[in-house]
Amino acid sequence: MPAVSAITDPGDWLRTIVPFDRLNAAEQAEAAGVVQTAHYGAGEMVLPRWRVPGRLFVVADGLIEEHDAIGIVDRFGPGQAFDYRAIVQGRTESTFIARQTTTCVTLPTAVIQALIRGNSALQSFWDEELIRKADALIALQQQREAGSLLLIRLGDASLHPPLFVGAATTLQSAVEQMKQHGTSYVLVRRDDGRVGIFTGRDVREKSVLMGLDSSTPIAGIASYDLASLDREDFLFNALVMMTERAIRHVVVTDGRDIVGVFEQADLLRYVGDSSFAIANRVERASTVAELEQAGRAIPRLIAALHGRGVKPRYIARVVTDLNRRIFRRLFEQVVPADIRAEACLMVMGSEGRAEQLLPTDQDNAVIFGSPPDRARTDAPLQAFSQALCKMGYPPCPGNVMVSNPAWAREQAAYRRDLAHWLFDGKPEGLLNLAIFYDAAAVAGDEKLLKGLKEDLFDLLQREGTHVGYFAKATLQFPLPLGFLGRFVVEKAPPHAGQLDIKKGGLFPIVHGVRSLALEHAIRETNTISRIQTLASEGSFTDSFAADLIEAFDFMSMLRLRAQLERPQTGTATDNYIAPASLSKLERGLLLASLKVVDELRKSLRYHFKMELIT
Repeated sequence: MPAVSAITDPGDWLRTIVPFDRLNAAEQAEAAGVVQTAHYGAGEMVLPRWRVPGRLFVVADGLIEEHDAIGIVDRFGPGQAFDYRAIVQGRTESTFIARQTTTCVTLPTAVIQALIRGNSALQSFWDEELIRKADALIALQQQREAGSLLLIRLGDASLHPPLFVGAATTLQSAVEQMKQHGTSYVLVRRDDGRVGIFTGRDVREKSVLMGLDSSTPIAGIASYDLASLDREDFLFNALVMMTERAIRHVVVTDGRDIVGVFEQADLLRYVGDSSFAIANRVERASTVAELEQAGRAIPRLIAALHGRGVKPRYIARVVTDLNRRIFRRLFEQVVPADIRAEACLMVMGSEGRAEQLLPTDQDNAVIFGSPPDRARTDAPLQAFSQALCKMGYPPCPGNVMVSNPAWAREQAAYRRDLAHWLFDGKPEGLLNLAIFYDAAAVAGDEKLLKGLKEDLFDLLQREGTHVGYFAKATLQFPLPLGFLGRFVVEKAPPHAGQLDIKKGGLFPIVHGVRSLALEHAIRETNTISRIQTLASEGSFTDSFAADLIEAFDFMSMLRLRAQLERPQTGTATDNYIAPASLSKLERGLLLASLKVVDELRKSLRYHFKMELIT
């Protein structure tokens, strides 16, 4: 790559850079006509946070750092571009700063959007770049989360009060006291004032193996080389000490006084339910039981992130990553390799849209390259569905699961189904079409799913009028908004005084946006990403897209909060909220959100001429 000092024509230079080398001659000429260069000194801000981006930047020379509110997110060197994500979303979520003297070649946002609309290779590159960026942000979130948990001070952690016993305490008495107090240790205070520790491991490794009598005093077999840390030390230091010394207990002190004991089990409670730790446990799992144990920690993680004020869409990113890791590992464990090699495991519904939070019901399927041998495939696919049930993923009421042969077929059979679902116009077929359009590949040969998606878009290009039938389901449920802005709630138990926020608020956004996305052959599956893409293509104004996203975020938060407040029973969660339990501000925001939903419904009714659809 030439140094910036050698660049005499930015347009010529740009056409040598990926992905702009994919432009044809006319497109390259269009880009060359509007390209500009910009120079920045070390430490200078290039693009501030929350700014509507006017241009795409390509680093020609130097280094750019991307910062969020916590720290560095990414770095961009020569030949790398930023911030395409902001162009899609309508504003930057990060600050971009020149780390050293830097030169950038820039292109106007409108030109980039036009080039992408006309060049499928360029579109594919940026779609893949958005996926890479999302994956990188998930990994960063996991690392930060684990790091922040380990920076809790020991004095602020849940310490066990020190359990002291005298030097004359016998083996039997020590074990009884451990059991009574729910600990795996006692601290032995000798007559000379020295303190030692006697643990459950000592009972096994010293007492039993040495054949000591239960009446033996423990003072003679306790350990007096205590591993201790001050109450101001971090959990991280306790982790390092336990790892380096192969111990399970750290004594916590305040000056010369022992104020508690931190056990290995306590440490695991802090980091064991972090997304970082869960992901590691999933990757290390060698049995279905170990995967089940990892999966059971996800609802606790969701509750913890929600309690810290994290938006549901960001929680969903983390949960989606963890769920897909579990599905992938489970598929590897219960389905033989020769079957996996010719199949694609896909998830659908909210899981496919990367919007899954607390487990609802399973929506998954398998695509085979050729007709499957049921004698070989049925048993492992049944085992897959049953294992997910044990992990807390309830079975699908509509039986959309790999254990159902109707959702475990060859690519050609699904291709026939797509045409039938689209042209038949029956509710069940349209529901299946919606589920399939949201599908995402999790394991196996993802080209099988990608090929079917392209077949679907080809069908729509020839028969686009059928999308109106698909979109009509947006009006399936009444808006829970009555006269003078009053909420319409259930009158009879068990949901008296409540409204279904999914049916009345979230579903019209999800399906309405899905319908427009299908019409425009948008490959994104996530609802917010679809809204942003539709806005970039002119289907929504920027302000209405922002309103839709805010309404979706807020109603998702209300739904999640209500679900977390209810007991977790292992069955699919419901979607009811009680408006009377909300604060005055929240009721106002819910009212505004439902008005946005109403505006979307009206625009879709007009756009698809639904009054003419029977």
